[in-house]
Amino acid sequence: MEEILIIDDSKQICSMLAEYVLPELGYTATIAYTGRQGLSRLRQRIPDLILLDLQLPDISGLDLLRLIAQEGYDVPVILMTAHGSEAIAVEAFRLGARNYLIKPFSETEAQAVIDQALRERRLKREKEQLTRNLRQRVQELTVLYSIGKSVSSLLDLEELLVRIVEAGVYITRAEEGFLLLRDPDANELYLRAAKNLGEQRAQKLRMPIDDSLAGQVIRTGKPIRLDKAGAGAQLKVITGFLVRAILQVPLMVGNQVIGVLAVDNQQSERTFTENDQYLLSALADYAAIAIENARLYQQVKQSEARYRDLFDNANDLIFTLDRQLNIRSMNKVGPAITGYARNEVIGRPLRMLIFDDAWTPVERLLSDVLRGQVVPPFELQLKRRDDEAVVLEVSARLMRDGERSEAIHCIARDLTERRRLEEQLIKSEKLSAIGQLVAGVAHEVNNPLTSISGYTQLMLRDTNLPPGIREDLQHIHTQAERAARIVQNLLMFAREHKPQRALVDINQVLQSTLTLRAYQLRVDNITVVTDFDPNLPQTIADPHQLQQVFLNLINNAHQAMIERGGKGVLTLRTSVERRVSEGGREESCIRIAVNDTGVGISPRNLSRIFDPFFTTKPVGQGTGLGLSICFGIIQEHHGRIWAESEVGVGTTMYVELPLADPAGIGSNDANPSSLAAAEEAPEAEETNGGAAILIVDDEEAVSALLARLLTDLGHRPSAVASGEAALEAIARQSFDLILTDIKMPGMTGFDLYQHIKQRDPHLAQRIIFITGDTISASTQARLAQTGNPYIAKPFAIERLEALVNACLASQSANHLPAP
Repeated sequence: MEEILIIDDSKQICSMLAEYVLPELGYTATIAYTGRQGLSRLRQRIPDLILLDLQLPDISGLDLLRLIAQEGYDVPVILMTAHGSEAIAVEAFRLGARNYLIKPFSETEAQAVIDQALRERRLKREKEQLTRNLRQRVQELTVLYSIGKSVSSLLDLEELLVRIVEAGVYITRAEEGFLLLRDPDANELYLRAAKNLGEQRAQKLRMPIDDSLAGQVIRTGKPIRLDKAGAGAQLKVITGFLVRAILQVPLMVGNQVIGVLAVDNQQSERTFTENDQYLLSALADYAAIAIENARLYQQVKQSEARYRDLFDNANDLIFTLDRQLNIRSMNKVGPAITGYARNEVIGRPLRMLIFDDAWTPVERLLSDVLRGQVVPPFELQLKRRDDEAVVLEVSARLMRDGERSEAIHCIARDLTERRRLEEQLIKSEKLSAIGQLVAGVAHEVNNPLTSISGYTQLMLRDTNLPPGIREDLQHIHTQAERAARIVQNLLMFAREHKPQRALVDINQVLQSTLTLRAYQLRVDNITVVTDFDPNLPQTIADPHQLQQVFLNLINNAHQAMIERGGKGVLTLRTSVERRVSEGGREESCIRIAVNDTGVGISPRNLSRIFDPFFTTKPVGQGTGLGLSICFGIIQEHHGRIWAESEVGVGTTMYVELPLADPAGIGSNDANPSSLAAAEEAPEAEETNGGAAILIVDDEEAVSALLARLLTDLGHRPSAVASGEAALEAIARQSFDLILTDIKMPGMTGFDLYQHIKQRDPHLAQRIIFITGDTISASTQARLAQTGNPYIAKPFAIERLEALVNACLASQSANHLPAP
C-alpha cells in the first residue's frame, strides 16, 4: 500500500486526510506538524508522496522543498496553500513540486491530484526497472558476444573445449561445468573438458546415451533444466555424482547433436533460470560452430579426401577464396543460400555476392586474414540471385595446401531466419503490450457507458417527455450504443482466443471490423463503400480469427491508398457465388471482396504476397507475416484467399468461405446467451411489495442505476459496494435475488458466489452476474461452471428486466434459465 507523508500544522486537515480521505483512496498516511519533524520522518522512511503546507510554524514550505532537493530525495510533492501568488507557484514548481491544492479543497480534488502524482511516480519506477532489465540484458549479450568471438577464434581443439566450459560456468554463475562429446561407436558420452569437477570424478565421467540425463539431451536435441525442489530429491548425473541443480544443453551442428554442455550446483541452493538456459544455449551455438571448425581444420591436415567429404556435406556454407578474393570452391549448401549454381560462382569474385555498400569492411577483414592476422567471426550480408539479403556469420582462416598457394577458408552460418524471428518476437511483445493496454482501457470505459446508456434509457421510458428532449436523448442513446460496440470490438481484437466454431454472420463481422478503422479511414479521406448481400447465409467459423483477416486486408488497402496520395475508395462486397470444389462438384460459397484504389501490386510480387516474411514495406512498417497468417486462417476454415491487382489502378483481395453446415458445430462451440433465454422465459408473478433484490457493485453510478430501475419495476432493491458488505447484508436480511458485478476490489463476484453457495446453495442459484468481460475465456469458463445467468455491460434495460422477471418466475417454478 502506498504511503503519503502529510506535513501541515493544522491538526484538523491532517486528521481529515489521514483518517478519512486517504484510507478511502487506498493509501496509508504519516503526519508531521512541523517542517523539521517532516524532514526527520522523510530521513527515517521515504514515502511515495508528500502533501506539504506552504505555511509551517518553523520553516516555510518553499524552504523545506529546497532542503528536500538538496538532500537528493526523489519524492513527488504536492503543495497545499490557502493563498499564494504566481511567483510562489513558479518557485515551488522550480524546486520540484508536482502540483498544488488550494485550501479548502474537496476529496475529489485531492484524489485527482494525488492519483496523478502517484501515477507519474509509478510510471517512472516502471521505466527505471525496464531500463535496469534492458541494461542487464545488453550486458549479458555483450559478454556472450565477447565469449563467442573468443571461442570461435580458437583453433586448438583442447584449448577451445576448456574455454567453452569456463565460459559456461561464468555466464550461468554455476559451481561446476563439463562438456561431453558423443562416441557413436560405443553409444556413450565421454568427458572432454571440465571446470571445478575434481580429478577423481572427471576420470569416471563416462555415461550411456540410453540411460542418463545427458543421453536424453542427445536423443531429443532439447535442453534439460532440473533442480532438487522440483524433483523432490538430489539429481543423479551418474552413480556417486549427485547435484542440487543442473542445466544441460545440446551442442548441435546442423541437425546433429555432437555433445552436451552442462553446468551444475552441488552445494548451492540456487536454481538455474530460463535466462541461464538461453545464455548457455547461445554459447553452445558458438561452441558447436567452433568445435566443428576445429575438427575441420584437423581433418584437412589428415586427409584431403576426408576433408572434401565434410566440405561438401556440411550444413553450414563453406567456401574458399584465393589471394585475389575470387571464389575457388563452395560446398553443396552454396546454391541453396546464394541462388547460384556452383559453376556460376567458381572463379568469380566474392564481391559479386556482396552488396556494394557492405563490401569495403569485408574486403578489409579478408585482407587482414591474408596478412596472417587472426580475425574473429564477423557478419556478412550476402546478396542472393533474387537480390534478397542473407545474414551470415563467417569464420575466416588462412589456409595452406601443400605446395599450393595460400587461400582463405571460410565457414558461414546462416543467421537470417534467427534475426527475422528475433525481430518478430520483439514486435509481437510490443503488440501484446498494446493489446493489454487496449483491453484495460476498454474495461474501464464500460462502467461509465453503462451509466450513460442506462440513465438515458430510463429517461426515454417517460412518456411525458417533450419531443425535442426525447430526440436529443435518443441521439445520446444511439451514440452510447455505438461506443459500446467499439469497446466490444476493441476487447475482441485485444484478446487471444482459442479457435472456436460457431454460426457467424459475415456482414456483422465486416461491419464491426470497419468500426475499428472508421476514424483513421475518415481522417485520411478514404471513402468507404459497402455492398453487403442482405440475404447472405451464415457460415461456421471463428469470428475473432475472421476479424483478424478482414482487419489485415483493410489495413493493407488503407496503406496502399495512402502511398498513392490518399483520397481513395475502399469497397467491401459480400455475395453468394458458385465454385467448383476440390472433389470436382459445383457448390455455393460466400465471397468477400476488399477493393482499393491504391498503388497496386506488381506481377512479380503478386505471386509472393502470401509467403512468410515477404513484404514490400519499408523496415519498421511491416513484418511480412500478415497475409501469410490470413492465408493459414482461411485454409483452416476450408476456404481460399487470392488477389487480383493492376499497378496504378488498385487491388482486390478475395476470400471465399463455405456455407454453414449445422453438423459442423460441436457441442463445445455453442455458447447460448442467458439473455435470449431470459427473453423467452415466462413473466414473473406479481408479488406484494415486489421482490427483495440485493445489488453488489463497487461502481456507485451502476448500482444507483440498477436500484432506480428495480424500484420502477416495483421491487425492493438494496445496494452494497463490496462482496464483504453483501455477506453482511445477507446475514441480516433475506433476499429473493442477487445482482452482482464480477470484477470488484477485494472479493470478486465469483468469490461471493462461492461464499453464498457454502451458506445457502438455493440462494446461490438466484445470483445474476453483471460483467464487462464476457469475451475473456477465463470469465466464460467461470460463468459456465456456476451455471448462473449473466448480462454484459452496458445492457439494455428491457433485457435486464426480462432476465430479472425470468429468474423470479423460475424461482417459483423451481428451475433457472439456461446460463
